[in-house]
Amino acid sequence: MRKITLALLFFALFFGFISPAQARDPIRVYYAGERDAVYTALTIAPAGTFTFVEDPLQADVYVLNGVIPSDERIPRRIQAGAGAVILFGPEIGAAQVQNVVGIPLSLKTADSPISVTQAKGSSDPLVTGIVWNSAPQLRERHQVESPVSSLVPLVTGYETGDWILFSHHERVFIWTAWLGESNPQIQEWAYFNYLVYHLATRAAGQTPLSFADYPASPVPHATERNLIVGAVLTLVALTLVVFFFVRRYSLAHPEVLERIVSARADFETRQEQTAWEEVGFHRPLSGFLLALAMGIVLFIPLIIYQNLVLPNYILPSAQALGTWGRVTQFFNLMWTFFDMGTSLAFIKYLSEYRVHDPSRGIKFGQLFVWWQAISGAIQVALVIALTATYAPSSAFALYTWSVIVHALIQVPGFYQIFRHALTGFQRQDYSRALDLAVTMFPLVVQPIVVTLMYRWGTAHPIYGGVNGGVIGMGIAAYLVEFLTFLLGWWLYRHIGYNAGILFLAHFDWDTVRTSIRFGVFAMVGSMAWAAGQAAEIAITQARLVNYAEIWGNWGMAQNFIFAFNIVAILFDGTMAAVSEAVSSGKRLLAQYYSAMMYKWGGLMSAFLGAVLLAVGPKFILGATGIEFERAAVYILPLAVWGALQYPSWVSDQVALGADKPWLKALMVFGEQVLRVVLVFLLLERFQVTGLIIAYLIALNSKNIVAYFINHRLCYPQKFYAWQSLFAPLLAATAHYLVLNFINTFIWRDDQVTSILIFFIGILPSFPVYLFFYGLAGGWDDGTLAEFRQAVELSGFTRPLAWVMWKASELGARLSPLNGRFPIAIRPAAMEEARALTEERVRL
Repeated sequence: MRKITLALLFFALFFGFISPAQARDPIRVYYAGERDAVYTALTIAPAGTFTFVEDPLQADVYVLNGVIPSDERIPRRIQAGAGAVILFGPEIGAAQVQNVVGIPLSLKTADSPISVTQAKGSSDPLVTGIVWNSAPQLRERHQVESPVSSLVPLVTGYETGDWILFSHHERVFIWTAWLGESNPQIQEWAYFNYLVYHLATRAAGQTPLSFADYPASPVPHATERNLIVGAVLTLVALTLVVFFFVRRYSLAHPEVLERIVSARADFETRQEQTAWEEVGFHRPLSGFLLALAMGIVLFIPLIIYQNLVLPNYILPSAQALGTWGRVTQFFNLMWTFFDMGTSLAFIKYLSEYRVHDPSRGIKFGQLFVWWQAISGAIQVALVIALTATYAPSSAFALYTWSVIVHALIQVPGFYQIFRHALTGFQRQDYSRALDLAVTMFPLVVQPIVVTLMYRWGTAHPIYGGVNGGVIGMGIAAYLVEFLTFLLGWWLYRHIGYNAGILFLAHFDWDTVRTSIRFGVFAMVGSMAWAAGQAAEIAITQARLVNYAEIWGNWGMAQNFIFAFNIVAILFDGTMAAVSEAVSSGKRLLAQYYSAMMYKWGGLMSAFLGAVLLAVGPKFILGATGIEFERAAVYILPLAVWGALQYPSWVSDQVALGADKPWLKALMVFGEQVLRVVLVFLLLERFQVTGLIIAYLIALNSKNIVAYFINHRLCYPQKFYAWQSLFAPLLAATAHYLVLNFINTFIWRDDQVTSILIFFIGILPSFPVYLFFYGLAGGWDDGTLAEFRQAVELSGFTRPLAWVMWKASELGARLSPLNGRFPIAIRPAAMEEARALTEERVRL
């Protein structure tokens, strides 16, 4: 700890007082054209960099933005050796350019989208000092042809080889893409202002500062670095002081640990005397039904928001959305590492010790809180200090502020404590409500925060609307975490539990060892996944052309694939039940839990896959702009990939619940290695297609291998193929055909009909799918009765859950296959569940 503090202090003192050198003499600029983003880029340069002149004869450099004046003095001076930056526009013709630079060339207009990349073999500072792979696509432009060998291409179109930026005799630079009202995305690019400065400075015969040292670059400079490092050092010190006093109080008052319930009357009414105290699959299933019912209702507005409102009205930039998505994906690795599996250990051991020693389970929650608080402060200090210092000079410069803001989400790091506690106690209704809160709060927070920050960035051109919007996404993410924490605190107390003891520090070294022993392997598994994501980012950064904009489209398509997370919600809740059963020696009960996860995973994944294949592409095409048309293609293979994820998730929860987290780590590691190797081998040649191939091969390999390994090393697995695979496929096929038939009459390639078909696909059609599933023989009497019991515990979503059950029951009643393919181990498993319920101590 002391070494870390000294290192951060060194950063603050050393880097804080370094100021970049400035050009001594102002560059005299003759500017012609609209006062648009190019003019703004010149005006925001530090005082003394540029000065504007009206007399062409006084200029050091001519910046001709979309127009070429008829003044003949300008071409004479340029051809005599004066510098020039010529930026093409629709009004510029070949004869005008030839007159100015004195070289023959021909121009053709083009508007097909092309990605931008550096010219092969070029080592020009413009190529090495700017990360051109991060540039958005260009459309309206001039295509240039010239027999003159003195023209040197610097930046070209990836698909066509068109010259986007080229030079002539080192002091004349020509940009062929139109600006102003054309190509607005490139003018929002984080490097655009620096590009204009660099071109004007080079054309004047001077050496420009690097992007990191240029004071008008949107990265932290000396003053900001001082403030940032000082703040994070204070955070670390304050966290340690608070822990010292809390720990001293906890050791002096061990009796407080026994007060798990603070409101006895509320607890008896809302927990003790309900079916929530009875062991069985109905508990995770009821939480799932609540999440499912709310998810079906809210998924429509969520998708409309994420794919229509957010990218078109709140943050209309694929660059910004792609940048934020890459930052959050990349840093999953670090956050997962520092978690050390303490969150999963808390859930597992709270459910395990709830049977005979619940106070011991609470200690794991306390450890989670203080581990997150202390490690979170250190994480933030390290990430922010290193990012502010080194990122501006790297290929990741445009991510600097977004990384800094995102890092703050780890302060204090324990905002999910109540969700984990409720999951451990198997109050899946409230736990799932918090899951939904994390998903839905952004619909309230982002429109306010992101809109304000986007406007702030637009008003401050050094940062720009894209950077302002990305910073706003970070602030909004933090507020969502905080609001979820407040809601969790209220729900936890509403049941009657004592929230205060979770923030004390009674845990001992045995708790730490047990948690770390389990958690480190769980962490390694999660870290392997996060490392795979980070490696994917690094590989795409180097090998995927136009990666920022493509990732915005990829992210939009994946917004739909997040729908499959509703299945993961069921599995997350079942892990606690598996742990409770396995630790108590109820292996048939654990086996039944696995069989039901496969059943419900297949049922839900087939439904979502059918909907996304039938409706997803049409929704994207009709609801979003031209920037996101590639997402309509990406969603098709991603929907198939999403529908195949559930066996992988089952295997993870089985390994964790069976107290073999190392097994999950091994399986996830193998999947990620295979995926990353395939991405590395295929991406450069096949681009996004290679990414999709890698996803599908790696996932299915893990699905097959993990099933047989879990069967041998954890406990025997039961996969009832008819209820878990064949009935879902039959129902999904019928459902897909029905939706396609409806689409032919409704969809008109506009926003209104796109929203309508998506609404039909998700909400009114789900009972129809469940009817098809029942008709295909997907139920037996026992599982259908369990479905009905879970409906009764689904809280305020009970009416919707009842409709789901009734549609299933009707299909089963009419089906000649009903009960032909039962889950045969259920009666014996229910006997073990009743025995385990009787063993539980009273809180």
